[in-house]
Amino acid sequence: MKPLWDIDQIFKNPVYIGALCTFLACLVIAVLVLVLMNIYKRILQTAAKTIDLMDDLKKSPLKYRLMRVSMIFEETKSFEKELMIWRTKYEILFEVELQKVFVDFVGLIEDKKNTRPNLKNLKKFETLYERAMTINKNVHDIFVEIMNNLEIEFIQRDSLTFQKELFRILKDEIIMTTFKEVSIDEVKLKSTIDQIEGLFEDFYLKLDEGRYKESWDYLLKIDQALIFLIELLDSIPYIISTITTIIPQLMIELKNKHVTFGPVRRNLPINALKFGELEKQIDTSRIKINNELEKLQFKKANRTLKTVFNQINAFKSLVENEDNLKSFFEVRTPDIKKKFDLIEQSTRLIERDFTRVEDMSKQFSKERNDFEIAKSSYMKTKAKADLLFSQIILGTNNGNEINLIQIKEEMLGVMDQALKDLSNLEKSAKTVESKSTNIDSLANQVLFIQSILSQLDVKINQYKSIKELEKFIPTIQELHLDLEKYSRERLKKITTETERERISQEIDKCSQNALALARDLNDAIFLDYISQEIIIYLERYVGKVGGINEAIFNCEKLFKERQLDQLIGYSLQTLLSIKENKIR
Repeated sequence: MKPLWDIDQIFKNPVYIGALCTFLACLVIAVLVLVLMNIYKRILQTAAKTIDLMDDLKKSPLKYRLMRVSMIFEETKSFEKELMIWRTKYEILFEVELQKVFVDFVGLIEDKKNTRPNLKNLKKFETLYERAMTINKNVHDIFVEIMNNLEIEFIQRDSLTFQKELFRILKDEIIMTTFKEVSIDEVKLKSTIDQIEGLFEDFYLKLDEGRYKESWDYLLKIDQALIFLIELLDSIPYIISTITTIIPQLMIELKNKHVTFGPVRRNLPINALKFGELEKQIDTSRIKINNELEKLQFKKANRTLKTVFNQINAFKSLVENEDNLKSFFEVRTPDIKKKFDLIEQSTRLIERDFTRVEDMSKQFSKERNDFEIAKSSYMKTKAKADLLFSQIILGTNNGNEINLIQIKEEMLGVMDQALKDLSNLEKSAKTVESKSTNIDSLANQVLFIQSILSQLDVKINQYKSIKELEKFIPTIQELHLDLEKYSRERLKKITTETERERISQEIDKCSQNALALARDLNDAIFLDYISQEIIIYLERYVGKVGGINEAIFNCEKLFKERQLDQLIGYSLQTLLSIKENKIR
């Protein structure tokens, strides 16, 4: 059976060849038709996009933004250079470039040949569309630039929208408050609201004129005015509720507790007199608060209200703590007085030390003058304390009425000043102590230096193989001889401050020399030690690192010659070679 498709028979049979050619021709025609239809479609789409783009450009808000900038320039002379540039660009883009695109586009549309589906015509429409897109991009850039310069205007407008709504709400609240017959000067309140509304009008006026700095100032004033209204609405109910409800309730509680049914009956008449004075003060303050609220002075009213609470708390503290204060002063006054006497005694001791240290026939030193000032200040403080002590004793023994609260406050002030005086006296005590001849301190310092020198002698004997240590022996012996001059017996013979200072400086110098000597000696010992360690370390790598035997030989030679600094410098290269071999 022959196969259905025989390739050899296809190309030999004329019928097959004709059918194949017809198929291929139809296929080519179909492809060409599809390509042409696609090109024609793209031409129409590009033309439509170009028309839409030109229509969008004509509707662009750039013109109105330029008119806004021009209006600002006429009012404030701002944006002069910017307006000139933007207007020039606008005229070029719309009156020149866009017109050219429009004319060229109309020319293409009117000529039917340009709508034929070929790549050349498609390129013409795409070129026009790209030109229109370039114009649109430039228009957008100018628009964004203008909007950036006018951004503050839109920020202020948005802010004011919120503030205006808030003002409307606050205004309604204030009207409701006045309807509740709160004692407020309605004329002044109306004037305040009118002033705020005037601020809104002035803000819009300055904003329309492009005076952004001035409009911003008005915006801040509006903020402050709204804050005032908010605080006013918050404060009025609280203040009125307090003076009409809370304070009367507190007064009733105080009266019942300390005037009518007090725990100490002998204090009731005195408490009643004090309570009557408190009532008069609060009545006066209540009238003052009402007057301040009527004038919208709520901050002053709050301060007055705070004063009322302070007066109530002062009365409460007075009547509740009076017995406690009396007991306290009866028990603790002798102890407190003893503390003041002790400070006075210490002052006399400091004065005695100054007299012993300084020559009284000469002018006082600055330190002595400071002490005299501190002493005088303390004596004044003690005189005030003695006066308070006498008042307490008289009141306690004779039963006379005294203001213990006031005495307590004055006593606290006197004790605080006494602490300051004590601090100054303490400084004077330290000063006179430093000026006194401190034999023990100098003797201990000499003993410390001698111990350092003894340790150095021990190290020299221990490391006799280190020849470099021999050079330290004469210096150590010299220091030993110098220190013999400062034996305890000789130090006891110091009589003047000048002599003590001189000897102290000499001992300090010996101490510095001894420490420097110890440092140099330790460095010499360490240099010998590290040189030996380097040689031992190099011997570990014999046969492992090239040239190690020669390096060891040279190092041993330098060690014998006591050229230790050169040994360390010479061995560095070999040590680096060993390190590189380890890394590999």
